[in-house]
Amino acid sequence: MHPRDSLRAVGHDLAAELERNRPRGHLAASGQVQTWHRTSGRLAEGRVSDISVQWGRATAARYVTRDTFLHRSVPGLDPTVARLAAGGGGAGAHGDGQAGHRPAWTEPGAALTALRELEQAARDFDPAVAQVVIDFELAEQDHCLVDVQGLVHDETRLLSYLTVRVIARRGGRVATGFYTPGVSGPLSGIDMRAAGAEVARRAVTGLAARPAPVGRLPVVVAGGRGMVLLHEACCHPLEGDEVLRGSVYAGQLGRTIASPLVTLTDDPTVPGAVGSYGYDDEGVRATPTTLIENGVLTGWLTDQESAARLGLESSGNGRCTTALQPPQPRMTNTRLAAGTSTVDEIIASTEYGIYAEHVGGGEVIESTGEFTFRVTNGHLIVDGRVTDPIEETTITGTGTQVLRDIDAVADDSTVGAAKCGKFGQWVTVGVVGPTLRVGSLLVGGTGR
Repeated sequence: MHPRDSLRAVGHDLAAELERNRPRGHLAASGQVQTWHRTSGRLAEGRVSDISVQWGRATAARYVTRDTFLHRSVPGLDPTVARLAAGGGGAGAHGDGQAGHRPAWTEPGAALTALRELEQAARDFDPAVAQVVIDFELAEQDHCLVDVQGLVHDETRLLSYLTVRVIARRGGRVATGFYTPGVSGPLSGIDMRAAGAEVARRAVTGLAARPAPVGRLPVVVAGGRGMVLLHEACCHPLEGDEVLRGSVYAGQLGRTIASPLVTLTDDPTVPGAVGSYGYDDEGVRATPTTLIENGVLTGWLTDQESAARLGLESSGNGRCTTALQPPQPRMTNTRLAAGTSTVDEIIASTEYGIYAEHVGGGEVIESTGEFTFRVTNGHLIVDGRVTDPIEETTITGTGTQVLRDIDAVADDSTVGAAKCGKFGQWVTVGVVGPTLRVGSLLVGGTGR
């Protein structure tokens, strides 16, 4: 029997067990059978190191009741886990999740050739490029998902995600460029030469960086990866569990919470984006969810549990790292609708501020959206022109104010990739959208 046929057979058995063991008064039930293979590592100085290979399989069952949720999972393929979730016996015959031949990293030619092509493209960009470091993650997951009606859905998800860092040196100065290309597909979906040239450009440009300004300034944020600002600062409080905990947007449906320029969706159907899928991890079909339309709050992101407690249908945002962890309401691809201004028009109308090419990690209070992010590749804007690059700095504010202070949105749009952690579970998320301007953010720099 083909491995996927075996997975589907267990899925049908799991559907029957979920139906047979439903607890009295339950509100929803779902389950999944999953196998996965993930290889991660680092390419530096032409050599691969720090290889980690994860391979496993698991079966999970989940019931939502009036008071709580019941989730149980086991390594291996065993549909009787539904009895455990309902408080009974079962799950005594599962495998250990390591049956068969465990995959090992053997430097497969296509992947290694592609990574070295990126490295070479970065080095070819400028003699100042001194080091190229590529952290990579290549993953495949096969899912058999049982939805709330007991229907079984099959899905295979592929992921290729890179974190690229280039260090440039010239005349005693050192600068770093960052880039995180990723696709929900094979590594061939990333343009390696373009990625290498782009991250090298950022590093080499940084060699001329001047100290960043300090104070409240307009900030123009590049599209794609720059949408991390909205993802982290504005969208986490829109996740159903945060709404139930009393986030700043609880009770705000139908109210104006943002600039009329803002139409924001969560869209798991974006082709090739790293947050895309056909069904969420509770078997709900993926569809876009409009969160904000022309500044008005119109929706939340829910899994089955938070949806039941909010009196809604699940939006299809139940996600987990593997079936061994319970699904949570999570973002997929955060998508800001394009505006009508050009990027040049936005820059030209900015008298003095900064242009943020890469918005990186920082700190966010998820319930309120208060944040501090790093700007690792930024430029000064003076008299309507992008001028000198600036040293790494930070931007600080609150998501609620950012949404209201967006005063320009460009007509360009870029797809970017990032990773997002929540309660110990990490998933990849797409960040999709155009260049925008926030009228005022606190820029903390390195002096004037």
